[in-house]
Amino acid sequence: MTLLICYKDYCPKRAAMKIRLFYDGSEVDIEVPEDLRLVFIQPLSLSSRKTEDEIISDSLKRPINSPSLQQLVQRYKSFLIIVNDHARGTPTPRLLKHVLPHLEYKKVGIIIASGTHSLPSEEDLKNLILGEYYSQLRKLTVFHDSRATGQFIHLGTTTRGTEVRINRIINEYEAIITINSIEPHYFAGFTGGRKSFLPGISEFYSIESNHSMALLDESRILVLKGNPLHEDLEEAAHFVAKTHPVFGINVVLDGSDKIVGSFTGNLFEQLYEGAELAKKVYAPPIREAPDILVSVVHSPLDQNLYQAQKGFENCLYAIKPGGIMILVASCYEGIGPEDYEKMLQSANTREELAAKFEEIKSNYQLGWHKVGSIPTFLEDKELWMVTRIPEKKLKRMFIRGFEDPQKAIDEAIKKLGSNCKVLIVQDSANVSPVLEIDNRLDTQF
Repeated sequence: MTLLICYKDYCPKRAAMKIRLFYDGSEVDIEVPEDLRLVFIQPLSLSSRKTEDEIISDSLKRPINSPSLQQLVQRYKSFLIIVNDHARGTPTPRLLKHVLPHLEYKKVGIIIASGTHSLPSEEDLKNLILGEYYSQLRKLTVFHDSRATGQFIHLGTTTRGTEVRINRIINEYEAIITINSIEPHYFAGFTGGRKSFLPGISEFYSIESNHSMALLDESRILVLKGNPLHEDLEEAAHFVAKTHPVFGINVVLDGSDKIVGSFTGNLFEQLYEGAELAKKVYAPPIREAPDILVSVVHSPLDQNLYQAQKGFENCLYAIKPGGIMILVASCYEGIGPEDYEKMLQSANTREELAAKFEEIKSNYQLGWHKVGSIPTFLEDKELWMVTRIPEKKLKRMFIRGFEDPQKAIDEAIKKLGSNCKVLIVQDSANVSPVLEIDNRLDTQF
């Protein structure tokens, strides 16, 4: 198995080479000089003898340290299904296809695990979350609102001090099925599994308490063991598992949006197995740091800067001092939550923003974990964006804005010289390039 890392060798007889990027809902072509030293990476595409349906079906029959889904259904009369919202690329309808036939004649409810995200629209629900099962399941589906009052039950307090307050809907059902996908996550290590509960269906202040640990150096991408934030998430999920049987379903998608791995059963053990495959797909090694890193955020994480910033966080360790990162994300919904926008625009200088971040560590507010890495990055690098966000707002965040990917790349090459090294990272909100010589990321699961 090899990672798809394409090194472009350009023919000297041609003036330019076209490179295709995703931007604002479609693919666009850009041209780069023939002598540019370019590396292009994207999620690995895998071949398999099994179809997606066979991969899912086999995993349901042979779960990890757990009764099978069929055995679980025989024991209980009611099931709550927790699914991801529109900010995740989880192929929920493809998994519901295999789950729903088991639940015929059972009491079934569905909750959208939105965490602190904005609630999905009906179009999101129809096109991205429930898909072909929209008409069948809509009346059974509820949205989670982390700020709703009177909707939470207290399950306990973790050893790190997080009060675990979960949507009380879990007590309306005997057993729980979580549907999720596994990708790298810049402070939780990986997505998937336990995140269905916290942050998925938790109260805002529980999420805020847990996410304050994102400020710790040990809360890192690709790391599970020894990651305090991840371990806090696990402990919270154990509170639920003590009172409700939980059957987890996690899948890994490859660069072709194809399910190449399905891990079911024990909510905790399956994440560690699935993370091994996700690392192969989404964490390609690179031999040297580039001068220019083009971080291309794909749908649905390009909807706003709050989500698209994952493309920044996943790549910030892979670029040289003095370099330029170009974050390509249309952000058609703008910057994101109002408090996050205020945080990003709360200072007149980079130094002032860094100082504010240091002050906030002792009185954390949700969102600041996404702010602190920016002033540090800007100490010796530049952050540019290709986006719909107005230039005036970008300047307040110390970001240089462009409306066109071609103009941004041309300007960066002009500034750093045609001899510069360029790395283009496709689907950067999921892909995390790792320098082969960089031991800052100890990828132990």
